[in-house]
This record gives sequence, C-alpha cells and structure tokens, in this order.
Amino acid sequence: MQGHAAWVPRTVRRALSTMSATMNATPVSTMPHAVTDAPKGHLPRMARSHPAIWTSLRAQAPSAIASLGARVHLLPMSISEDDRRRRMGLVRVACTHPSLLSVQTMARELALSHSERAEVPELSEDIMHNAQLSTLGNALLGLLASEYFHLKFPHLPTRVLKAFVSAYVGPSTLANVGAELGVLSQGVQRWDRTGASVVTRSLAHGGTASAPLLSKDVAAQSMRALVAVMFQELGMAATRGFVHGQILSRRLDLANLLKFRDPKRVLSSTCKKYGKPAPQSRLLAETGRLSINPVFVVGAFCGTIKLGEGTGSSIRMAEYRAAEDALRRLYLSELPDGSFVLPSTTLDASRAGHGPMPHSLQNAAARLMSTQFEAQPLGRSEVLHESRG
Repeated sequence: MQGHAAWVPRTVRRALSTMSATMNATPVSTMPHAVTDAPKGHLPRMARSHPAIWTSLRAQAPSAIASLGARVHLLPMSISEDDRRRRMGLVRVACTHPSLLSVQTMARELALSHSERAEVPELSEDIMHNAQLSTLGNALLGLLASEYFHLKFPHLPTRVLKAFVSAYVGPSTLANVGAELGVLSQGVQRWDRTGASVVTRSLAHGGTASAPLLSKDVAAQSMRALVAVMFQELGMAATRGFVHGQILSRRLDLANLLKFRDPKRVLSSTCKKYGKPAPQSRLLAETGRLSINPVFVVGAFCGTIKLGEGTGSSIRMAEYRAAEDALRRLYLSELPDGSFVLPSTTLDASRAGHGPMPHSLQNAAARLMSTQFEAQPLGRSEVLHESRG
C-alpha cells in the first residue's frame, strides 16, 4: 500500500492536500458588515475644531522630557525617584514658553460646551513658564563666555569681545545647539503655534522690528533655561563643563568679526601703546607693475619684526591689507587652555548643586577646575580702533 502511494503523481498529491486544508479551515461568515466611520482616537473635540490651539496647549510627553533630561545630564540612572520627578518637572518648565499664557487665555474665550472644556484639563492648568530661568541662564552663559574669551584672547578690544560672546552664546547658536540636543523634538515644547505672538528683533543697521515668534526663538530660550536648571541642580562646575563642551568648543571664523576703517592708524596707535617703534610698510615683492594686472606684496614692520603681510593690485591696497593682517595676528593671538584659571572656579565650592556630579560631566568639568585661583593682570588702556565687530 505504501509502495502504491509512492507512485501517486505530484500534482494529484498537491490537489489532495489543498482540498484537505480547505475542508479543515475555520468557516468565515459571508454576512455583509456594516460600513462605519473610522475611529477618531482619544483626541478631544477641540483638537478637531481648533487644532493650532490644541497643539500649543497639550501637555508634554513624559518620554520626550525624560530623553531630553538624559541628554543634558539631568537624569542619570543613579538619582533617586524623588529627584528624578523633581528634575523632570524643571525640564518641563524649561520647555514651556511664556507665550503659552496667551494661548490659554485665547482657548478660555472659545465658545465651548461644558463637556468639551472637561476634555481639556490644560484650560484650568496653572502654567509655569521659563521666563525667569532663561534670564538666569542668559547671565550664566554671558559670564562663562566672557571670562573664557577675555583670558584666551588677552588683546581683544571690548567691542570685539562682545561680538565673540554674541556669536557663541547668541540666539542663533543656542537655537542650533538646542535643535541638535532635541529641544524641538515632538512632545517637548509648549509655545504659541497659532502665529499670534510676536517678538522684537534687532535690525542689522540699527533699530528694532516686530516679527512672529518662531521655533528657533523658542529653542534658544529653552537652552538658556536648561543651563539655569543645570546650575541649580548640578552646580557651577558641571554647568561650566557642559557649556564649554557643547557651545564654546565649536569652531568659528573669528577673523571676520574684525573689520577696520583705518587699520594703518590703529596699528600705529597700538604700537605706541606698547612702547614699540612706529610701524613701517615695506615692499617685499612685485610683478607686472606696467601691466593691467599688477600684484604688490607689502609687509608691515615694527623695527626688524614683520607684523603682517598683504597683497593687492596697488601699493595702497597692499599696505591696507598688511596692516589689517598685523592687527588680526595681534588680537587673535590666543593662549592655550591650560595656561589660565577661569574666575568662575571660585564658585565651585559654594555652588555645588544637589547630589553628586553625573559621571558623563566629570571629565569635562575636571579639565576646567582649579584648586587655587590666580588673577590675571588687567593690562594697559585699550586702543579704540573703531572696529565694527
């Protein structure tokens, strides 16, 4: 019998197996199903009638807040549950823009039924925003950036130093850093997304103008607030390590911030301030003087020391660029990081924060800490070089 089954053609065996599977299958009802609308989920009715207001008002996602807190070293695994809950609340406040108050007022004035209002508990919420935290964080960022650039570039004029600080801890840079850290991720920020809020912006040629509130403004303010939360919870040493590691370590072409109207006069005043001989321009090389494309190479010398070098299609242009190059070499001469002590290290002991420093920040903070502070000399009077930086 077994031998007879072995000679059954393959197509017949396949048909028999298909018939068996069909007979043993679970019967399916052929009754027509009633066609219903797709489910609308658990969103309140205000989310469909006023989506922009609802998107602005809805609470942050706990998972998104926890992820952001871990990225900024506020929620390590070693802290207790009470500290974790408190710090997550601080991160929520740091990611809540003051413009949310106007959205809440706008939502309360909507013509909603009692049941619709009951679906949105954010209407009766006591909102805490990041205005005070961002003010403190802005002062901390200015302090840490000013002391670092003042000591690293000891010859910088005041106006150029301010330009350096604005370039590193200004709104645009903070918005970019915040976007990289995830402060604009879904479920993190609460702010006015309706477009009704405006901010005051400074114009390039002076004056101010009103403009709509953008996400980059919200990200910059949240970064300032998060720095303030780090200072409160982790202390000055950890905050300084975070700011240096995430913000001040970035590369920026600082030479573009030095622009002079009369670099030859500024170079002469600078040499006089330091008691050096008056600078002289010397022609180093030239080619094509009688052609339509001449090139002149001029060096700016102080005695026998060459301070700078410049090229141009005329001797006057080459002298201008040589003096400009000499000033850039002077003002952008920098000291190595380990050769000076930051004044903010005197606050490490008195502003130690709550609990131990996270392991992820210990190496960055240790490079900038010092057991003894030595004040640096103030130097001589500043040369007002008319820099537009």
